Amino acid sequence: MKRKAFTLIELLVVIAIIAILMAILLPALRRVKEQARQRSCAARIRQHLFAFNMYADENSSKLPLPNTTGAWLQDVAVNTVHFMLSTGMTREIFYCPSNRNHQMYNDLFWMYNNKSWNGRKFTNETGFVVSGYCYVLALSQGARSPIVRYESDSEQKIWLKTNQEKSPASKELCIDSIMGSRQPGTMYGRNFVRVQGGIYGQSGVYDQTSHFKSEEEPLGGNIGYLDSHAEWRHFKPDVQDGIATPRYGDAPGFFW
Repeated sequence: MKRKAFTLIELLVVIAIIAILMAILLPALRRVKEQARQRSCAARIRQHLFAFNMYADENSSKLPLPNTTGAWLQDVAVNTVHFMLSTGMTREIFYCPSNRNHQMYNDLFWMYNNKSWNGRKFTNETGFVVSGYCYVLALSQGARSPIVRYESDSEQKIWLKTNQEKSPASKELCIDSIMGSRQPGTMYGRNFVRVQGGIYGQSGVYDQTSHFKSEEEPLGGNIGYLDSHAEWRHFKPDVQDGIATPRYGDAPGFFW
């Protein structure tokens, strides 16, 4: 008995159904993968919090304050990096798994200000690492401008100096990198993916926000607190004249 084969129309219908299912399932799969990366990112932030608090416990409650007066919040001095590595952290933990540029061009960020990494440590004790996270730390010399207070804030945010601040559960210490350069005509008046810094000047690689929907809109970020807990915060900045107001700086602006 001769078997009946599929007709061309039947095959096209099956292909169309598969294409529709893929169009429905792929965005959901991407969301699931991003949520997994967000959880991994939060775990890395908790490792930072543990290391910073261990540092403070060994240094009369003082946190490792940066000595740079620059506007970028990811810079970590090499001697601090060595201490953090001694607590069990690895190079990988300094970077969010959602930040594609930090993953693809990691050497450029890790060794931007110090090329002496030998696989275990920096042999030159000076300089700093460009981390994938930002640190709400006061400067060891001089002062930063105050952190901008949003209308939704219940209290003024502060630059931290010690781990003995009051209400540690509300004091932000280590945060996801959410940064944006001004770009008129965009949703928030900023570009959050193509941020030009020193690494762009040297190698043509942009800094960027770690979790984003598009170049115009971040998803939000993990926030690590002084009491060592971390939580997710959606991106909800104050907006003035169509421009999102950063917490700190403007070239780029940092948000949390």
